[in-house]
Amino acid sequence: MTTEVLIPNLKIVFCGTEPGQKFWEILHRVGLTPVRLKTGEDRSLNHYEMGLIEFEGQTLTGQVQKFKPLILCFNGKKTAKSYLKSRNINYGFQQQKIGFTKVFVAPSTAASAGRYWDEKWWFTLADSVGTNVTRISPDNYYEPDEICKAMKSINPQTGQAVNTTEADFINAVRDIELHYSIPLHMKNMFEISKALFAYGYLYYPFCTLATEQALKSLEAVISLKYDLIGGPKENKHGLSPVLADKINYLYSKRLVSKAQKEVLHDCRLLRNLSFHSGYQQILGHYVETLSIICLLMNDIWKA
Repeated sequence: MTTEVLIPNLKIVFCGTEPGQKFWEILHRVGLTPVRLKTGEDRSLNHYEMGLIEFEGQTLTGQVQKFKPLILCFNGKKTAKSYLKSRNINYGFQQQKIGFTKVFVAPSTAASAGRYWDEKWWFTLADSVGTNVTRISPDNYYEPDEICKAMKSINPQTGQAVNTTEADFINAVRDIELHYSIPLHMKNMFEISKALFAYGYLYYPFCTLATEQALKSLEAVISLKYDLIGGPKENKHGLSPVLADKINYLYSKRLVSKAQKEVLHDCRLLRNLSFHSGYQQILGHYVETLSIICLLMNDIWKA
């Protein structure tokens, strides 16, 4: 790989064959990305909890230990054989691990390796990082989600790791508050997102719905503010203004900063991905997303 695209704790980091057309196609085909990325969009992989890493002998080990991905996937056997120092390697998960990182070998996406191509291993890779959603039954209805059972928090008094409880989820959103002047029906919309997050302790996917509900609330505030300041009824194409038009108009009126505009467009893209009918994923319990959305809503409304 000529470019490293790394952040800590990714699901999959790829090493080996240069990412080309076939690489981006298979990521999209197996459901690891909601859209087909292309060369030049390497860094977008981080948005989907994936990355790229260079192979430079044993320095690869240090990078993996530093960034701690769930899986290191070799794109092709050639690099895998060199790193694992073995001539006999099968596709799939290997016995070797790098710390807690699992090692997976997938058929190369290089055009020259077409005779060895078998897409089933890429589907296997994708399935291995899919979230197993808990099936609700009378027996587990009041029990924490299996994912939440494994979560740990740090006791501030003792510094010891303890099991996460429902109180941790509730306290995480307790102080996230909208400004008193925001209309009640919009505050109610956002309050639902906080409740969904809190109930995520019992059913983890509710945290994803919490983010989606918060994004709806943000869009509602943007739209109302746009109408209140007399935003145009048509965009430059003669159509009803979409969310992107409204964000840009607020920026043109200096009601949001350049940095806020960029974050708002990121939220818009996340909303589009979340509501895409052909692709859905569990986003995780990122309470910081709710905090950021709350701050944006307050700043937009008070501007």
